Amino acid sequence: MVQPPSGHDGRRESQPAAISRPRLRPHVTDAVLDAVLAELAEVGYGRLTMEGVAQRAGSSKSTLYRRWSSKSAMALDAITTVSQASIPGDDDGGDLLDHLLTVARGIHEWLTEPLVSRIVPDLIAEGVRSSSMARALIEHVAEPRRRTIRRILESARTRGDVRADADLELALDMLVGLIYWRACVLREEIGEDYLEKVARVVHRDIATPA
Repeated sequence: MVQPPSGHDGRRESQPAAISRPRLRPHVTDAVLDAVLAELAEVGYGRLTMEGVAQRAGSSKSTLYRRWSSKSAMALDAITTVSQASIPGDDDGGDLLDHLLTVARGIHEWLTEPLVSRIVPDLIAEGVRSSSMARALIEHVAEPRRRTIRRILESARTRGDVRADADLELALDMLVGLIYWRACVLREEIGEDYLEKVARVVHRDIATPA
């Protein structure tokens, strides 16, 4: 169960290592986005405010409102900039199991990014209460990552490595869901052996028999 931010005033206890400067994608260098992410990690979405972000960023609310129409738009824009899972965008025709393991490693890398591991579960909890947040998370966070993986699996099916009748959506659910559950819900360490097991389970389900 996702735990809400703690602290007598709604703020988490100070944990500098966990809320240090986020590892943004290479083309993103933005102090305001840094501030949004740090606030999300520290106080959670429910207590996130434009005022808090502006104060942390040394900016003004008017500057933020010129950029984002609402705090939900601000939060989603920020989380999508945090280091994208390092999943190859194209299928180079290599071994399917190797591709699946690379995908599993990329998902794990993204979900265990210190800021992501604190922010995403909180936003998902907000999505339970807000249908608009749920839809936005699917559109801006989940689906872009699923689309990248789906493209790899579809290419593998085109060349005959994946069965024609394989359920690719189920394969995506298994790849992402198993790792998310262990990393973000159970909060357990995930080693290479677990990622290999996940890749093999999916491989057995979708691969064309030898």
